[in-house]
Amino acid sequence: MDYLKYVDSDSLLHRLDPRTKFAFFIVMAVVTSLIKSGVALLFLFAFFMVLWCVCGIQKYILILLSKLKVLLMFIFLLWLVLGLTQYPVVEGGPIFYQNSFSFAAGQTITLCFDWYDLYKGAVYALRIFLMISSFYTVLITTNFSDIILGLQKWKVPYAIAFGIGLVFQIIPIIITELQAIMEAQSSRGLEIEQCGWVTKVKNYVTFSLPLLFRVISKGQAISLAMHYYQLDFSVRRTAYKFIKASYYDLFFIIANVMAIVVTVVLRIHFYIPI
Repeated sequence: MDYLKYVDSDSLLHRLDPRTKFAFFIVMAVVTSLIKSGVALLFLFAFFMVLWCVCGIQKYILILLSKLKVLLMFIFLLWLVLGLTQYPVVEGGPIFYQNSFSFAAGQTITLCFDWYDLYKGAVYALRIFLMISSFYTVLITTNFSDIILGLQKWKVPYAIAFGIGLVFQIIPIIITELQAIMEAQSSRGLEIEQCGWVTKVKNYVTFSLPLLFRVISKGQAISLAMHYYQLDFSVRRTAYKFIKASYYDLFFIIANVMAIVVTVVLRIHFYIPI
């Protein structure tokens, strides 16, 4: 199953105007960047789950989650480690471990592992997942040409619309290249799955250099293709397909506005400083 490509279906998300879905991604990216309340993010995650189940794309989200588990675990552990030298902002919670260490130079370091460290790591991991999944939701339910056509309806110049649409194509290519590198390294004996989390993170860093060269090569191939086909952004283009908003878009916008309002209210009432 290729989970990185457009999935042709007749779900609610597929029927939406591409402008509505693009606005959904932008708004959700902003919301997940600003909201830092665990309760509010859990509600937003529940809203996403209902949306995925109604549209029948939950199986693709589960595949995405399995691919992101290393990244999410790394984010969780990173904030867990960073929080060891900090006292909890909110007092009164359980403290699992606390000890002070003195060094010969007279310095003293206090390590404190408490509930706040777990909370902070979970919040940041959930924020990253929601941000990525909102982009992924648009990716698998919107065709490349529809994204460009929708942006042009917003009077966005074709060159900019083409560039934005190309981003939705390049990111899956980058992920596919990473998977190819991982499979090649695995065939050479480099363990990826059956190892500890620290080793996994180290191996992913090792993959970054060949991935960089592969991405540069792909970018050069795209540039040459645009040159050979004499792509001219100044030429006025027409389209056979006509897009317009429908009552599906209205229902979708109302549902999202209500979800965002509830998320903001939960953030106000259940906010814990991070």
